[in-house]
Amino acid sequence: MSMNRDETSTIETPSLEEDAKRVLLMVRNAFAAILEAVPGLEPRAQEVTEALAIPRKLGWQIAKAVCESDPLLVGRYLPARGGMNAFLKGAARRNVPKKLIESAAAAVKEYERLINVHADDRASLKMMLSACASRADVQTDGEWRKAAFMGNSYIWGVRAKTQLKAHFLFPGAEHGRMDIASLRGFIGLRRMRPNVPWVIARARCTDDDGKVRRPFASQALDTAHTAEEGSEAVPLLREFCSKPLPRFRRTVRQYGFVEDELVEGPVGNTAAITCITGEISRGVASYYRSEHNRCGAVVGRMRTPCEALVLDQLVHEDLFGRISPELIVYSELSDRPSIPFPGMEHDRLPVSESVEYLGREPSVVYTPHVPRYAEMVQYMFDKLGLDGERFDVYRAVLLYPPIPTSVVMSHELPEAPAVGEP
Repeated sequence: MSMNRDETSTIETPSLEEDAKRVLLMVRNAFAAILEAVPGLEPRAQEVTEALAIPRKLGWQIAKAVCESDPLLVGRYLPARGGMNAFLKGAARRNVPKKLIESAAAAVKEYERLINVHADDRASLKMMLSACASRADVQTDGEWRKAAFMGNSYIWGVRAKTQLKAHFLFPGAEHGRMDIASLRGFIGLRRMRPNVPWVIARARCTDDDGKVRRPFASQALDTAHTAEEGSEAVPLLREFCSKPLPRFRRTVRQYGFVEDELVEGPVGNTAAITCITGEISRGVASYYRSEHNRCGAVVGRMRTPCEALVLDQLVHEDLFGRISPELIVYSELSDRPSIPFPGMEHDRLPVSESVEYLGREPSVVYTPHVPRYAEMVQYMFDKLGLDGERFDVYRAVLLYPPIPTSVVMSHELPEAPAVGEP
């Protein structure tokens, strides 16, 4: 039995990226041709709005779409069908040639087809296009992360203005090992649902492979703060906490984690708290490369919906010299035991933010996200007996950071000097 190859072959649907590039280039070029047909019209939002007598937002969308160089990002600016029609009617009022308007209308139909073939709706298509684009779409990232923040606030019953994680790294008494002090906490933490307990800090120290080779032990810097009877003290810095002092309990959990849990309480702004902790761990990590450690990293474990994460690393000049830390965000949705950074690429999430070098001395740490932050940092230096001007400050700020994740600031560790070298 013979078969006709033409009768059995099928037409393959092009991939989203291929189809979208073709269609969105068609749309952009058709819109640009319309604007060029209006004498003296530049593709700027206000000019487009006034020349075509269309709403201001629509004028902005058309101007941005025409000027966008990456075809996959053109889609984020395209208006809904009603806006497209209003744009074409505005072009007709300015006597733009009919064939240009018809070409644009055909391109719009192709865009509607693109939505139907590759996505359930316009929002889903824009999400996929942003993920495929050649560069990070910061605005879209922020919009979706803010939406997730609002949903998580409702689901988990808690939210915060800012989560702060600052680590101070400096040489310890034991050669080749460093001390690490931490300044951590929340600003404007409030419950959205009554009587929700919440873990505000969870810490341990591991090697690159996730193993705990030295038990995590720390000392509070505010020694005047004593524990409630029958529980270990949470190392609050009372001077920087809201009053009355928030109430916590500290427990040691599985896998060597030490957790500080905020006890149950009322909801809303009137019950919002600011809680800041400060502690020091001695000789907790090597500052040279070894068989177990290739990288040095500080980690912010994100479990609380918050508007901003401020992750700082303050590094003494005698440790590494100037470094170039990388910012990595890892998903923790897997069922593996959580470790500081899983080290598996498929767990890595794309983010547009990076680490910024701020300079030296405590005053460079100012940020509007953390009131009195420079005072907190100077307090830490005073308690530790250290000169703040000998520390390099590195910072990453994530707005509406995704949860659950580990936000890692990582850098390569240097080789240990040969025997006899200084």
